[in-house]
Amino acid sequence: MSLLPYSAIITAVIPVSIYLVYIAAVIFTKEEPGKKVQNPPDITVVIPTYNEEKVIKHRIKNLKDINYPTDKIHAIVVDDRSSDYTVELAKDAFDKYNVSGEVIVKGSRTGTNESVNLGVKSAKTDVVVTTDADVVFEDDALDYAIGTLLSDDNIGAVCGELEPIVKEKSFTTGSEKAYRSVYGKMCTWESHIHSTYCFNGPLIVLKKKAFSPIPATHGASDAGMALEIIRNGYRCIYEANARFYEYITENLTQQRRQKIRRSSRLQEATLHNINLITSKYGKFGTLILPMRFLMFFVVPVTFFASVILWSVLLAQFNIVLGLLILAGFAGALISGFWSSNILSSFIWHQVYLLFSLRYMFKGKHIWQAIDREKV
Repeated sequence: MSLLPYSAIITAVIPVSIYLVYIAAVIFTKEEPGKKVQNPPDITVVIPTYNEEKVIKHRIKNLKDINYPTDKIHAIVVDDRSSDYTVELAKDAFDKYNVSGEVIVKGSRTGTNESVNLGVKSAKTDVVVTTDADVVFEDDALDYAIGTLLSDDNIGAVCGELEPIVKEKSFTTGSEKAYRSVYGKMCTWESHIHSTYCFNGPLIVLKKKAFSPIPATHGASDAGMALEIIRNGYRCIYEANARFYEYITENLTQQRRQKIRRSSRLQEATLHNINLITSKYGKFGTLILPMRFLMFFVVPVTFFASVILWSVLLAQFNIVLGLLILAGFAGALISGFWSSNILSSFIWHQVYLLFSLRYMFKGKHIWQAIDREKV
């Protein structure tokens, strides 16, 4: 008896089962009122940089403009040996906007992970914020993020919600907006269960006592940070009320490079922390991390295998049916070029995950950033 029908069923059941859970989470997870901080503590804001001369002054100005008390903020720019005027402009911005700050220039270029480690180590406050140079915080973002962080002794870190800024409509911007429309709800649901480690790096607040240095040469800095904090016995929470804004490139080549880099480093962080799959870490270890492992490593392979197997299986009965499967898949894939939709975004996300598997161990901790734009 042919194994083709069984293979087609099995490869379809795996991705459908995983994403049905997350679809239900997106539908039934409701945004809750945020918890603003009552007595704002002194904080350190760590900004890793590399060739950020276009945006660094704007980034520091944003720290002055938000509602959080400026006199309670100390910023540390950790520069990864920029070849432009990032360092000089950062120092000028501290003076111009009256923001307490310093610049640490590393001895050699070693990547963002090591910059985060150095910045957090240098912080003299109990609460530390890590962010990127090309984003801006909404006025109350830190109030909500820090309020959530300090609301429970068991919470070690909180990340915020990315609001994409589109300056020109394109496939890449439409795809990202569709993806982001569900991403936050998935992470919020995981937070309700226990923790999420799929953090948004441009806004993370953490308790310094919960932090452990992240691996310098592998894994995403944001996911790696969250996983280390969970390993230390704390929860990591997604706070949708803590919003920040990031420019989304309309250039397909740049988006592909950025997506594959991010995906490969997230996969790498997951793989290196696979030993967290244990009841010792509660529902994170027994439910969330196993599901994310399947999502990142198994689903991309089985999804495309399923499309091929079902088209071959149906073609044995009627070749037109087999061709319709392939035509429907291709249509859904390219439909995002004309109209933003979650189906096209999902398929492209699987494409990026599949391709990123081959880049996991190829030293992606140092990279060339996409074009920077002020938000």
